[in-house]
Amino acid sequence: MEKILNTADSYWLDLTFKFFEDGSLTIIDNYTELHFPLSNLKGAAFDFYVKQRITMIRANLEAKILQTA
Repeated sequence: MEKILNTADSYWLDLTFKFFEDGSLTIIDNYTELHFPLSNLKGAAFDFYVKQRITMIRANLEAKILQTA
């Protein structure tokens, strides 16, 4: 994978996303093992975050709808 990214001159981030039930999020940079700020996300990492967040919101809304039905 790194060979492909190096030839494409793409910047590669190796991040771990931890989504919690209360809506909070932790992002860890796997190279430095430090927290990575949400405001610094861009490109594919930001797209991944947005898609996961939408999926969680949708699941939460569906669960609430089922509780009230």
